[in-house]
Amino acid sequence: MVFIFFISLAICIVVNSSWLFYYSIHWFNITGATGLSVHQLMKEYQNIIYYLQIPWSPELHFWYFTSSSHGIEHFREVKQLILFNNAVLIISGIFSFWKLNQLKKRRMLFTLLTPLRIMVAIILILASFSLIDFDDVFVKFHELFFHNQYWLFDPNVDSVILMLPDRFFGLCFGLFGLILLLLILMLHIAIKQEIKKATDK
Repeated sequence: MVFIFFISLAICIVVNSSWLFYYSIHWFNITGATGLSVHQLMKEYQNIIYYLQIPWSPELHFWYFTSSSHGIEHFREVKQLILFNNAVLIISGIFSFWKLNQLKKRRMLFTLLTPLRIMVAIILILASFSLIDFDDVFVKFHELFFHNQYWLFDPNVDSVILMLPDRFFGLCFGLFGLILLLLILMLHIAIKQEIKKATDK
């Protein structure tokens, strides 16, 4: 459950990292691709994030882009996944803090060391595949979580895809992995400190 919390927290942080999109605007020349200003792009991005994060937000309407019914449906499906992740984050977070506190009191954090190493190995394997062929990983990801092809946006119909290039999602995946590794590192340090205290006595 602790590692589920780590994954949910990393997803939540990435989804709300508007700063990453801001820098992507400059790095990937999104203003040139869309013909919009940085201010307009950030306004549209915040509009999307608000829709995805707020359960009672109305149907998504873009300020500057056209959209199809399939495109809107895809965003609705993404919203369901994000809201589900937020619920998992809260539930797993409460349980994880309780569990970690119990393990710390009993000086049993070391029991997490093996699953922690397994998780690091999985992350490194996935990172390797992403570096070798991110496009294939990106496609497999969508095939896993979506049971239709609405995510294949046609820029002539769903022009919002022009502000969301694959390279931006690549950065999101990279940030997700980095956050996950940092959380694992923090737990690993806590475990090592516990072991050191036990061996010093």
